[in-house]
Amino acid sequence: MSQLDDEYTQLLRTLLPPGPAWDEKDLLIKGLALSLAHAHQHADSLMIEINPAQSVELINRYEKLCELPDKCLANKAQTLEERQQVLDAKVNIVGGINEAFFKKQLEILGYPTATIEQFHHLDRYAGSGVGG
Repeated sequence: MSQLDDEYTQLLRTLLPPGPAWDEKDLLIKGLALSLAHAHQHADSLMIEINPAQSVELINRYEKLCELPDKCLANKAQTLEERQQVLDAKVNIVGGINEAFFKKQLEILGYPTATIEQFHHLDRYAGSGVGG
């Protein structure tokens, strides 16, 4: 028995009414304590699942929400760590609007050879009084 099991066993025993009706080694109490400890541990593990970068149980759901794998990654076999990394890049990463940031994002998302073409606005009406 783990410490958590023992704690739940003690908790359940303190909730019982006093008297000789309950044996110290009652299997019902031990079974309930094990179930409660298991639910407690599962709740703790779900707290980790909140972060897609660490998700194991919910990774398929996160990928569906993020529309992953995309067409670039659809035919590529990925490890769990790679899947978590792509989710992290899609959901958690913050950065500036600059070329280096977007190149890094594209690399993480599976587009390492992508190029970025910057648009330079040419205001052909500048100084002509046309368009404002």
